[in-house]
Amino acid sequence: MKRISLVVGVAALAGFSGLARAQDRPVDLSEVEVRGINTVILRIKVSGDLGPASVVLGDVAGINCGAPQYLYTPHENRQCWVWVQRHSPVTLSIRGMKGAFGTDWKVAWNGCKVIDGGARCVIAPDEDSEVSAVFSGTPE
Repeated sequence: MKRISLVVGVAALAGFSGLARAQDRPVDLSEVEVRGINTVILRIKVSGDLGPASVVLGDVAGINCGAPQYLYTPHENRQCWVWVQRHSPVTLSIRGMKGAFGTDWKVAWNGCKVIDGGARCVIAPDEDSEVSAVFSGTPE
C-alpha cells in the first residue's frame, strides 16, 4: 500500500463549502489510503516445508509469494499481496518442491476453493481477503 502525506483544509475534509472557509485550518494527514471502489487486497501467507524456490503464484500479475527468510535473496521478487478486482476469480498455484505433487509433496490451502486435487485454488474476493498455503514435502 502506498502512503502519501497530504495537507487538506478542515472545510474540504469535512465536505463544507464557502461559508466555512474563514475558519479553515490546515490538517496534516500523515497516512491516506487511495483505493478504487472495485478493488480489494488479496494477501497470501505461505508456511511449512519451504525452500528458496517454494512459492505461490497467481494468474494475476504480481503474486509470487515465498517464505519470508528468502525475501531478499537473488531469487525473483517476492510479492505476497496484490490489488485485485472485486468478485473476479484469481487462481493460485504452487511450485518449488521435489517429486510429484500429491505423492511426494502437498499443499493445504485455506481461504480459497481447492481445485485440481489441491494443486491450485481459486478465490473471487468481495472484500480484503487472505489465503494461506501450507507446504509439506521436500523443497527443491
